[in-house]
Amino acid sequence: MAYLVQVSHFFLPLKTNINTEMKKLIAILFSILFIGQAISQDPGYAGPAKVQVKMFWAQIEKLKAGTATASTISNAERAIKMVKENDPSYNTADMEAAVKPWKEKADKEKGDKQSAVAKADEERQYFKEIWAKMVSVYSTGRDIEPGVVGKAYFDRVTALNLDEYKEKRKALGEVDPKSYAGLIDAKLADYDNYLERSERLKWNVVQPMTESRNASNPQKKMDILEQVKYECQAVLILSPDNAAFKQKLEEVNKLMGSAAGEASKFYTSDFHKQHLNQVVWSSKPLVIGKENEMASFIKTGFKSGDYIYGTAYLGIMASDAMNNNTNLRVRIRVDGGTAIWGGDLSYIELPVSAQGRSYIQFALLPDAQWLKDNYAPYIQEENWTLSYLLDELARSGDISHEITCELIFPTSKIRDIKSAFSLDLGSGSEAIKALSGKLHNELMASRQLPKAGMNNLALEKQMLATMQKLPGWNETFSKAVITSSGWTIKKNDLTGVILYRYIGVIGACTDAQGKCYYQEFTFRQDYTGGGNYESTAKYNSYGSKREIGCDKIK
Repeated sequence: MAYLVQVSHFFLPLKTNINTEMKKLIAILFSILFIGQAISQDPGYAGPAKVQVKMFWAQIEKLKAGTATASTISNAERAIKMVKENDPSYNTADMEAAVKPWKEKADKEKGDKQSAVAKADEERQYFKEIWAKMVSVYSTGRDIEPGVVGKAYFDRVTALNLDEYKEKRKALGEVDPKSYAGLIDAKLADYDNYLERSERLKWNVVQPMTESRNASNPQKKMDILEQVKYECQAVLILSPDNAAFKQKLEEVNKLMGSAAGEASKFYTSDFHKQHLNQVVWSSKPLVIGKENEMASFIKTGFKSGDYIYGTAYLGIMASDAMNNNTNLRVRIRVDGGTAIWGGDLSYIELPVSAQGRSYIQFALLPDAQWLKDNYAPYIQEENWTLSYLLDELARSGDISHEITCELIFPTSKIRDIKSAFSLDLGSGSEAIKALSGKLHNELMASRQLPKAGMNNLALEKQMLATMQKLPGWNETFSKAVITSSGWTIKKNDLTGVILYRYIGVIGACTDAQGKCYYQEFTFRQDYTGGGNYESTAKYNSYGSKREIGCDKIK
């Protein structure tokens, strides 16, 4: 064996151009060539491991003769281990050198086999996944999956990565028609027929293009046409020579260009276009056209001491969005709670003079100048929206809040706009508390008791006495005012028989804390027949309750 080592050390360095596989083959040949010498070097060994030594060389002979089994190499390695255990003094170097090339050869073959299997599994999984994706863009019937049109359809088609698929498919050559690759081939071959039987062109291209003519605004038209464009592009990926879809793609591109030109007249700047149908929040009222210069004031996170203003960028004129209304409903929630003022009652004052532009500006936490310039309509209409928002924040204390604001337009010409921002009052809410009190007092000063619709002192006295005895009310009622100008008759919905008549009333009251309110009620008189009603007015229902200055109910 020493001779083997010497020769290999001499020979291999001379063959510097021999590759790794050739070197391994030479090593195996040298090992086989000199195995006989290794056996003959120790023919008389009769030590405690002689059986295992003989067993080892018998396994090597099987390997040389080509009669080895799957366990031959592991048997040889086990024999070496047993030799070491039975005779620790025995030198097993020749044995280990003899089995090494066979072990390496077996490991390589095993690795090659595993790689081939893994590659085959990888290919099968790839085509299986493509087949599954193909199912989502093609049907053997006439189906068009609901909602999977336009951009959604385009995304599914591009997810196929058809160029990559074609390369991998080409490498396969002929395939079983029932394999995943074969099934995909069939779907691709039938795709144009699917387009015909499903009428994708009619339903997903022609129909929406027709509908776009009556779109409520240019942006809506562009949104519709953009979906058509995606639909055409998706189809042309799978059917690049489809003349009908090519033609419609050219048409939709022209229509989108016209719509874009129509929409551009509403944009005050690129900033406007980038924030279309969005609310941009700022700590200072934005100057339209100079938003980029005011970038330091634009934010979605505010803190104690900040003012909060919103600018909603529209794709149409505010007057068209408002449809002759001056109250823009707004739904404001603090930390996901109940909408301020019940939601339906909250609104932003938007005078006609502020509607001749394609944007809306408002405040949620205003400064003194904004109040001076814009708050008069809120007082005139007793709009408590901002006051109630500030009350909510003042009650919550010095903590952080997440606030959502949704603009709800009175027309379908524009979709509602929802936005959010954070407000951290950790440094104190004193300014908000002060402003809350100020707005509250101003509104209270403007609020009056509802005017009387009729005067009937006897009836008012009777209803006041009833109010004072109503269960569940802890307020002290001091005045009743009939707000209806006449009685409303209630009849049976089926028979038309008169049941009773009722009128609207408010009761002025004071609570335990000394605050004053007026509570809305209805009272009724039951019908007794012959055109007559009971003389007693009974409690019928109650409505909203509003705070009012105590000087107004005297």
